[in-house]
Amino acid sequence: PAITARVARQICHLKGLQTSSLPVVGMKSGLALAQLLVGASATASYRCVFMPGLGWPNSSAPTATDTDSYWGGDSNINKLTPYCSSRTYIHQDTLTRGWDNAELQQAVCEAGLGEGTNDTVIRNTVFFAHSMGNLIFADALRQKACSLDASSYFVAISAPWYGSKASQVLEESCSNSSAGEAFHWLANKLHRCDPDRLGKVFLAYESLHPAYPAFEGLAEFAAQQVSFAMCGHSPYGLTSVYSAAMEGLARAIGFGEKNDGMVPLSSCLLPGKAYDTHWQSAFYSAGINHIDGTLRSGDGSLGSSRQPSQWVSSLFTKHTETVLV
Repeated sequence: PAITARVARQICHLKGLQTSSLPVVGMKSGLALAQLLVGASATASYRCVFMPGLGWPNSSAPTATDTDSYWGGDSNINKLTPYCSSRTYIHQDTLTRGWDNAELQQAVCEAGLGEGTNDTVIRNTVFFAHSMGNLIFADALRQKACSLDASSYFVAISAPWYGSKASQVLEESCSNSSAGEAFHWLANKLHRCDPDRLGKVFLAYESLHPAYPAFEGLAEFAAQQVSFAMCGHSPYGLTSVYSAAMEGLARAIGFGEKNDGMVPLSSCLLPGKAYDTHWQSAFYSAGINHIDGTLRSGDGSLGSSRQPSQWVSSLFTKHTETVLV
């Protein structure tokens, strides 16, 4: 397809242009590559919303602070997002419900829309999602529970667009005590076993099985909605208390390809997007693990591929995206 209407509108919005000023792009046959330079004013100011991934056991009202330190705490995330005029943190049960749960999606849309509106269109907002949080929000958009206008941006981090075999291995671990100390330490941190269903994982994990029916067509839809994305390809990632356990988890799962310890790289990559290992890329393949995607571990000391925090802080300065047209 040609450059999507959403991408064209966003470029105009960022540049302060009218949509009629964009040139018409066509092709005779096959695929051509167009380099779009996506930039915005350093003074851009957005309402920012943060959606965590799998593992939260209860729901409560959104807050203006990172109360659970999921994103590294207020001092960390505030420093990384100077383009945010306000910040809203979503707190929803992402453990006992699958990502396609309608009630969960409605709650996420309401937080994305903010208080005092009867509209279903999210405006002038940057929506950050990590892990399963991406599936919840993308499917909410697909089900038309809410929508994004051209002034809003979806930032997808460590998304399992096609699921992960990690869900199967974690379920097996609920009835297997021989997987190793580091593995079980992390698995317990992930709250994977449902105490009401012996030997079973919580429903959220079940919904990450690659064969889960709701995955059909989701990645293709998300590719039309996501403005920026980051995927990890190193289970060890940035040196942290999680590094050894994430490596152990990756070995136990046996992905057979690059992965971030929880999600195989092929499941995170959106179709039709060209990913690069430099943090200035709009679609970034980074040498980080799944937990590093929460930005709580900072940046690596060496290499442009280990800079998740730098990537986030620079989203609205200058990025190059390769788009299929």
